[in-house]
Amino acid sequence: MTHSTLKPLSSLSPLRFNEAWINAVFSSAKGTVWVGFSGGVDSHVLLHALVSQVSSEQKQKMAAIHVHHGLSVNADDWLKHCELICEGLGVPCVTERVQLEVQASLEDSARKARYQAFQTVMGEQDVILLAHHAGDQVETVLFRLLRGTGGKGLAGIPPERGLGNEKSRLIRPFLTASKKHIEDYAQQHGLVWIHDESNIDERFTRNFLRQSVVPILQERFSNLEQSITSCTQRIAMDYAMLDQFAQQQLAVWCNEFGGLNLSYLSKKTTDERLFWWRYFLLGHAVSLTQSQLESVDMMFFSAEDKQPEFTFLHGRIMRHQNAVYLLPIDEEVKLARLVSDEILIRPFDCIGISGGDDFVLKARPLGESLIMPNGKTRKIKKWLNDQGIPSWWRDHLPYLYQGDILVAIGDLWRHPHYLDIHIKWEVRKKLPFPR
Repeated sequence: MTHSTLKPLSSLSPLRFNEAWINAVFSSAKGTVWVGFSGGVDSHVLLHALVSQVSSEQKQKMAAIHVHHGLSVNADDWLKHCELICEGLGVPCVTERVQLEVQASLEDSARKARYQAFQTVMGEQDVILLAHHAGDQVETVLFRLLRGTGGKGLAGIPPERGLGNEKSRLIRPFLTASKKHIEDYAQQHGLVWIHDESNIDERFTRNFLRQSVVPILQERFSNLEQSITSCTQRIAMDYAMLDQFAQQQLAVWCNEFGGLNLSYLSKKTTDERLFWWRYFLLGHAVSLTQSQLESVDMMFFSAEDKQPEFTFLHGRIMRHQNAVYLLPIDEEVKLARLVSDEILIRPFDCIGISGGDDFVLKARPLGESLIMPNGKTRKIKKWLNDQGIPSWWRDHLPYLYQGDILVAIGDLWRHPHYLDIHIKWEVRKKLPFPR
């Protein structure tokens, strides 16, 4: 997106957007430019400032989204307030009601629900603006530091990032603005906003930091927000460059199917291997904890298990011929009767047949012997090894039968009595098939 290098604010008091930035944001959004609107002072100022500075044509692309958590007895009143404000500004307001998952952290659960709500409502190439400011950045850095974050965590909240499928974008234009500038703008323009009573509950760590820790630090360090904001920007730039260099090296170490050749890591120290594991996975948008990375390293550099498999929420890591691959979660094998000249789409492949009827896809046979071109037979397990078929594909190969006779295995093997049938088999890219 062309706006990423432009400063979103040309001045901080009053809050005013860079005109070129506004044009870039609206031209990059193929659909809607959303504003996350809680009804609090931050999001109200963001919505008001944007509406007052966009063109009438740009305003037609705008909409607000209000996430109704249902946590407060005032939640319905807040919703009505947001609808009235949006009506007055001439901006559509969409409400998404969410159910929070039962987790140890209510804050974390509510945050995840909000971002899931955004993804539910937004179109594929939409943009959403959120009103996080410099004070939020300070709280985030302190919060992560106290939790023992790695260096990248100290980069804090990113000013923009991909959302969902990475085609839609999330942008935070107020990230270098102070809370005081936002509140001054609200007072100057006579805005009315809601006060969430949960924001003063110091049982929540961020509230405790905001109300009891940051004020004390600011008494001693008057430039606290500017200093931490500047620090996060430098760290973010350093890690962006580090990520670029790491991905360039990994491109050399990975094969055409995306598999990381373990021979490049085998002589490195454990800390070095963990570094490369992290960036290999980040290249596929997968982030694991330090303990998970240590488990991965131990598993794939151990000779005890010839077919190790590390599973996580959205995928799995497996090894084949000394290379590791990031795979999707396994799916049930689709077995069905094939109709001549029709394509059957399965989770990881597509197959079609012409030149015969009564062909059925069945589960992988265990004791079958295959007739080779030289007339000899080969047990199917040994044949699979001969062919270098990855373990994750062996159940998913299309084993084509007519009656009790195994006729073909995709286009990899054919029974000599069935050479006249035409089989079209295509492997889908989401499950690597290195051979």
